[in-house]
Amino acid sequence: MTVRMAGPDLPHGRHLALTWGIAAPYGGMTTALLDRSRLFAAAGTSVDVLTLDDRAWPLDPVAVPGAAGVRIRNLYDWARFGTVAPAGTPPDAPAPLDPADDDVLVDAADGVELRRLRLADDGKPRDIDHLRADGTIALSERRVGKRGRTLLARDTTGRPVRSWRRRYDLYADWLDDLIGGDEAFLIVDSKTVAPFAAGYHRRRVTTVHVVHGSHRGPTPGSVRASRQPVFSRLTDFDAVAFATEAQAVDVRAIVGPGPFLTNVAHPVRTIDPAALPADTDRGGAVVIARLEPIKRIEDAVAAMLEVHGTAAADIPLDVYGTGSRAGELAALASDDPLIRFHGHTDDPAGALGAAGVLLLTSRSEAFGLVLLEAMAAGCLPIAYDIAYGPAELIRHGVNGWLVPEGDVAALADAVRAAAALEPARRAGMREQARATAAEYDDVRIRRRWAAVLRAARRRRRVRGGARRVLAAARRIAAAAKRRVPRPRR
Repeated sequence: MTVRMAGPDLPHGRHLALTWGIAAPYGGMTTALLDRSRLFAAAGTSVDVLTLDDRAWPLDPVAVPGAAGVRIRNLYDWARFGTVAPAGTPPDAPAPLDPADDDVLVDAADGVELRRLRLADDGKPRDIDHLRADGTIALSERRVGKRGRTLLARDTTGRPVRSWRRRYDLYADWLDDLIGGDEAFLIVDSKTVAPFAAGYHRRRVTTVHVVHGSHRGPTPGSVRASRQPVFSRLTDFDAVAFATEAQAVDVRAIVGPGPFLTNVAHPVRTIDPAALPADTDRGGAVVIARLEPIKRIEDAVAAMLEVHGTAAADIPLDVYGTGSRAGELAALASDDPLIRFHGHTDDPAGALGAAGVLLLTSRSEAFGLVLLEAMAAGCLPIAYDIAYGPAELIRHGVNGWLVPEGDVAALADAVRAAAALEPARRAGMREQARATAAEYDDVRIRRRWAAVLRAARRRRRVRGGARRVLAAARRIAAAAKRRVPRPRR
């Protein structure tokens, strides 16, 4: 594939998106990452999506379906496909893990062994051999002591070619090999990967961390534990992007003036109104979310049970999504045939286009992309007034409804109010919702990203120049100190 360096809006350079892994079905963060990458590619800027997860199956760089110019690369395939250049004097290769041993597990795909693992007492992998499709070892990992580790890449003949003592060093060498001497922009979406990226500084690489999800901890002004390792190092990034201005402002109050904090909303694909069902052909409520505690789907179920207890209230609820609470939630609604669970959908736009209202009952969001997707489809959102997202998008009674967080009775009242709207009023609200979604179209969001990346690059260059001046001053001072004769005793 030919690498296109940049489109007309975006700054010149390689464009990379770094995350831990891509699981199917996609979650909100992965959806946002791929949509942004498609957005860049559609303007002529190819994007490499880089994953660091230790998968059992090989993945040669592949194009993302429906997104020409976006391809996925995985760290371990760097070794699997034999492109690790020799460096240094690597240690001797350890003995291979024997699949006949009782404590060795084998991962296979289509009958081909791709990974062998030996687990430690804590259940985590202690030793791993990553195999090529022909059975040769591409990369071996061995635990040394309690916390040490040796990673060893081998060529197709089994000869060791390069070794590392930390995975972070392996990650950095892979990025260096991919980028070479090019100007590059590295957008980091995963909070799991962000601590590594905060320490990855190269003269021609601009790093931007995108924060997906709320940072709020249990007390006002606090940061939740999963975010603390990264939030203490936000200054190490050239820019940190949030989906809403409100979250950027709140984080500024916590971390102070040092980091470059900004906001870039998620894009949403607009839909031709002529392609949407007629108002008389759509009805009921819909939920599209992971069936996990943070999404609080039980509140949507409880509200609809309350609505269905009202005379002549024949309003179905269709729930799309998978998760750990699927069985429990289905049991809550088992006596109500109007509440239906469908599992994952590959066509959220179709589900939203068929519904009258969307219910969002999350405990926290960073943006609530599903709200915009609903608006683009003319589906009116009813959302808990949480930080962040709903209040930035919904004008109560104009393009949707905001209800107090956790108020199931108010949620039920809003569903009833939506059902009771006069047709002309409902059509007007749907038009307002589509107009709101149009403010987040591809062109506007891409231009916003272009401005942020240019600002981040300027900051990197200024800070890099200052660091180089400081380093030179230190070298001069050290040299002068060595030239000063020591006084005789």
